[in-house]
Amino acid sequence: MAAGTPGEGKEPGSSLSTSASPADLAGADRGGVDAPGELDSLDGLDSLDDLMGGPDPRNPPVAAVPAQGLAPAYGPARARGRGYAAPEPPAADPLRDRTVRSFGGHLARGAGELMITCGVIVVLFLCYQLWITDIFAARTQDQIRHDLTTAWAKQPLPKPAAGGADPRKRSSVPPVELGDGIAVLRVPRFGTDYAPVVVEGVSTADLRRGPGHFPGSAMPGEIGNFVVSGHRTTYGKPFSRVDELKVGDPIVVEVADRYFTYRVTGSEIVDPHRLDVTYPVPGHLGEAPTKARMTLTTCHPRFSAKSRLIVFAELDETRDKGDGPPPVLTGG
Repeated sequence: MAAGTPGEGKEPGSSLSTSASPADLAGADRGGVDAPGELDSLDGLDSLDDLMGGPDPRNPPVAAVPAQGLAPAYGPARARGRGYAAPEPPAADPLRDRTVRSFGGHLARGAGELMITCGVIVVLFLCYQLWITDIFAARTQDQIRHDLTTAWAKQPLPKPAAGGADPRKRSSVPPVELGDGIAVLRVPRFGTDYAPVVVEGVSTADLRRGPGHFPGSAMPGEIGNFVVSGHRTTYGKPFSRVDELKVGDPIVVEVADRYFTYRVTGSEIVDPHRLDVTYPVPGHLGEAPTKARMTLTTCHPRFSAKSRLIVFAELDETRDKGDGPPPVLTGG
């Protein structure tokens, strides 16, 4: 065939020219559609299938399932538009959640019950210390008072000292066992009902029975230092109002045959380990006493054993029971 003829350059069975443009090829692949403007915009086309006019029978679509935790290949918008499931957080384990909640609930409930139990124990302990011990102490005091009154009734009254001898040198209390009563304490400032029995000894057991006489110190009315200790808040709290005493206030000590009236001379708050207040002459070790003194000791402040409150007194009057009670007790 001569050069330049219409059939030149074509292979047998071919209907396309080798010089066809890309646009002609695209139009041919679309079935000859090459109308102007059809490729100017892709708006409204959701997929390559829409662009090609339908699914390709030679390459059927395969549903893509994105791996857990990874975004789809064509982004979130394509995943939503083409039926891909967006990644979701791992599903909660109901059994595990119930177990955690159950454990937390049991723990909180147990802690609450424990605190309530501790609170109840504390309240019961305070009730026991502040009120129940008072009941026990009152019963004990009644028994000690009865025993002391019985002993006094059997004790022969001593004869008056002859030749003008000092009656204070006469023993006022016979020997007794620890915990037994030796005298009755009266303080007009505390009222007519105030009359605790003083016992011998200052141990824990002794002080639960009443105010205790410090063993080895002087007996009531004797030259030296008559030392008495007592509780301020528990076991009848016999010294709960000792801090109210003023200089000059009378303190009367009753024994089998006499009344000894002391007068307050002062008070002091000291360290609980100071023992010099119990010396025959308080604060002066080794000094010989020349007066009959009395010292009251108790804890300070209330509900604490941090310090000791000390009240000092000196003997003002000695009166035989045959002469009747002292005027400070009768209001005379």
